[in-house]
Amino acid sequence: MWRCVSRLDYGTKYCHDSPTLDEEPLQRAILTAVNKVMSSQSHLAQQITSTMELKLALIPGQTISLVDIQYRLRELEQQFDTLLEQVAEQTNSEDYMGQFQAITNEITSLKEQRRQVEEQYKCNTAVRKRIDAAENLLEKLSPELITWNESVIRQLVDTVKVLSANQIMVYLRDGTEITQDIMP
Repeated sequence: MWRCVSRLDYGTKYCHDSPTLDEEPLQRAILTAVNKVMSSQSHLAQQITSTMELKLALIPGQTISLVDIQYRLRELEQQFDTLLEQVAEQTNSEDYMGQFQAITNEITSLKEQRRQVEEQYKCNTAVRKRIDAAENLLEKLSPELITWNESVIRQLVDTVKVLSANQIMVYLRDGTEITQDIMP
């Protein structure tokens, strides 16, 4: 069963009418949406290898990848926006300055780490060979996803937004958005 996380965390405060959905029809709808876009093998291979590039490019001596950095940057930006909304409602914004500074400092640090990882990756031929081998293999496979594969879906799909009990919006990592009906 799928249920909106905001509804689970906050009750009906944010998600007034969020439906509860069976997992299987939801997964079929996501597969259908992905397959609409993945009609060419080269596009599918490019999506997966791009994600591999991000995941395999680690900071030397650490286990954080570009994907981890990008996720954390998004989280910090959301925290910053939420804090900004709180400040707009208050008369004394000085109470929030320390929090703003902490978020800004972490964002700056993460952006520097991202730059270092990108530079390191350019020099990493072993990673490039692995990615090239995977890309060659993927070019030979069928571009249509027939069964649910959590790993592949996570590499292709950024977000799924439930619009209603009968419709979802699938956001792929390359920025593509697909509206898809959910069939029972």
